[in-house]
Amino acid sequence: MVDPVTLRRFLYRCLFLALCTFVIFLKMLPLTTEPRLVPGPDLLFCITAAWVIRRPRWAPVLLVVLVLVVADLLFMRPVGLWPALGLLAFEYLRRKGSEPTELPPIVEVGMVSASFAALVAMNALVHAVMGIPQAPALPQVLHVVMTCLAYPFVIAFTMFVLQVRRAKATDVDSRGRGVMV
Repeated sequence: MVDPVTLRRFLYRCLFLALCTFVIFLKMLPLTTEPRLVPGPDLLFCITAAWVIRRPRWAPVLLVVLVLVVADLLFMRPVGLWPALGLLAFEYLRRKGSEPTELPPIVEVGMVSASFAALVAMNALVHAVMGIPQAPALPQVLHVVMTCLAYPFVIAFTMFVLQVRRAKATDVDSRGRGVMV
């Protein structure tokens, strides 16, 4: 029989993959033919950051990279750049989230916002160095602002609707091992 903790971890990994697939699908839908004045938030980054901070084992590195590479392919971005930069940001967030004390929400939002801003800046820098055409600075700044504003709502959705909460130090699996990380 399957260990309940292992089964739950597998089911939440499937839920994470389904949620990311849904976000990619929504982003690809041609809902309007006119250009937007304000770009939407990067919900894929927000969801992944929320899961990586709360339950790192439910969003393993290979799954996160797979989702980001597929998103690069479908959004016709330079393949591998955003996943590589995203991997750096998510591993930083994973390390900060695995500390024994829980982060206050305002600190978490600030940390994720700074990580996303650094990610967008590094992406723009690499595009400039390589001579890849990129969007003007104002839409990129608005994209960062919208993502930072959307992150608290993503936190609330993952915690209260999806029940993705930090593991407690007292949580153990069937073998008596801690499931903290």
